[in-house]
Amino acid sequence: MKKYILIFAMLFLLTPLKGRTASEEFEIKHADSLEADGAQINVQGNILIKYKDAVIEAPEGRINTNQEGKPDNALFYSRAKIKLKDRKIEADKITVSIQDETIYAEGNTSSELKDKNNNLITITSDHQELHWNGENANAKGNIKTTYQDTKVISDEAKIIYKNKKPQQVIFTGSTKPAYMEQENHKTLAKELIFDINTNDIYAKGEVTSVIWPYKTKPKNKQNPISLNTDELFIDHKTGEVSAKGNLSRVKITYEDTKGESNEALLLRDEENKKPEKIIFKGNANVSQADKELSSEEVVFNFNDKKLTSNTITNKRPKTLIFKK
Repeated sequence: MKKYILIFAMLFLLTPLKGRTASEEFEIKHADSLEADGAQINVQGNILIKYKDAVIEAPEGRINTNQEGKPDNALFYSRAKIKLKDRKIEADKITVSIQDETIYAEGNTSSELKDKNNNLITITSDHQELHWNGENANAKGNIKTTYQDTKVISDEAKIIYKNKKPQQVIFTGSTKPAYMEQENHKTLAKELIFDINTNDIYAKGEVTSVIWPYKTKPKNKQNPISLNTDELFIDHKTGEVSAKGNLSRVKITYEDTKGESNEALLLRDEENKKPEKIIFKGNANVSQADKELSSEEVVFNFNDKKLTSNTITNKRPKTLIFKK
């Protein structure tokens, strides 16, 4: 009887879905036991299933059928795994929606995706949703993402695909800010957008960032720049940092220099990437231990720590010198 059921189920699962080719069949390659009961098939023990270009492994699973008796969705339990050409996912429970070709993973999920250069993007979370044909993917709950030297902690993440390759990741924080750490900076914000191709970073919403200006010096051998702003952009190639205040002013602190302005820009030398200057733009007010300078634009130079003013027509800078 069991042999009969096994043969029946194999024929049942090997039947191509409507509109699909034979290469897209849902096929059980191995299982210790298999039982067909009405509108579902229960499979247990060392399950190995081939579906299109994927291999599914799990200790137990269930395949539900539609009214036509064809596979509609499949559920896999007890730490299931799915491997595709460019990604894989593992979770306590994985549901495969056959009709819309979507993978839903729940419970201690872990996935690996590849960029265009085959570098790994590793994501762990409570829930994940991936699409079979390289469409946008989503993750929610206790997310930890690692990509080369970039580490991110967030409540939610959305991976934007183009030409079936991940292009951009949008990290958001709801219970707490999203947090990103790289070799030379730590940034928190309501939303962090990471460009996978360029490694550029755009942050917005109550942004707090700590930036170590000298890339060749150890962190413990230099003083960091502390920055608060509404919007922040970090150009990975040039190392330039731009900040913009919308609801509040940009605030920057570096050693004994403190400045506020509507916008700010950190520039680096093109060749050695050493920090050159910070430009405070728009109603700028910058102070040091012995002076304070207010102007339309104030420039802080890293080499000599001096403040200078760039003015526009009919606007003169105001400088206060503090007596020692």
